[in-house]
Amino acid sequence: MLLQEFKQDAISAHRWTSFSPEKRGENLIESYSKELETDIRELTAAGCQDVSRYVDRYKRLFSAYLVAKSRVASPMITGPARFPTNKIQKSIRSEENHYNIWRAWREKAKKAIIKSLEPEITYMSEIERLKTEIERRKQLQETMKACNVVIRKAKGADCTDALVKLGLSKNNAIEIQKPDYANRIGFARFSMTNNLVAIKNKEQRLKELERKEASRVEAETIGNNTNEFQIEGGKILLNFEENRLQIIYDSKPDEATRDKLKHNGFKWAPSQGAWQRQLTNNALWSTERLFSIKLKRI
Repeated sequence: MLLQEFKQDAISAHRWTSFSPEKRGENLIESYSKELETDIRELTAAGCQDVSRYVDRYKRLFSAYLVAKSRVASPMITGPARFPTNKIQKSIRSEENHYNIWRAWREKAKKAIIKSLEPEITYMSEIERLKTEIERRKQLQETMKACNVVIRKAKGADCTDALVKLGLSKNNAIEIQKPDYANRIGFARFSMTNNLVAIKNKEQRLKELERKEASRVEAETIGNNTNEFQIEGGKILLNFEENRLQIIYDSKPDEATRDKLKHNGFKWAPSQGAWQRQLTNNALWSTERLFSIKLKRI
């Protein structure tokens, strides 16, 4: 087991709270060893080549938790005479704090590692993803229409084989021939309508991203200065890489200016050293209105 080295610490952690500290300690080691093994498999499957740092930190926090837990006692074990209630209450809070820190770190660390391994999202990657999704939904629309035609022509007769030939699984083919609450069979009209709406929305999003990608390419060709616009005390930056409209001041703006920025949808981003919001035409219009400046459209 991965945490076997902490077996004696785990037993000691239960010595003053359990009549069976050995069993409780062994169960604790077994349980969290399995959890750590699961984490390693999950991170490795996500593409992490080196999980040693994660394992080391997990062990350090687990060990700190055991140390804190070993300071907790129960009057059922030690006896009620002169039991240091106040001291033990502090020890219990310390144990809880160490446990919460350990568990919160585990969740955040796993998410951060997995996220860092994900492919970088760019305009082009999103464009390709949307094109694939639009094509998939269009094919689905045609399949639903063809299936409904087959079902209508069958006039109540079983048409499972014909529906399977159109691309449905056998279970789905059987299911859509069953009447719904209104005694209708086939793909519901609202399903087809919702799919068309989704196609339209994704096509609009695709056009927007294609415009942004064209603007980004143009900026790289002409020079990044075409994306910078000077204002009093700073500059406006169309940051296509981050997909953000950023306002960068030479010094901290006064409270009135900060309030105006917040009112117009900007948030302070310490990591960027800028006030920013998502790079959209709405953001451009809002910024033009705020600074009486003309920005190029995307």
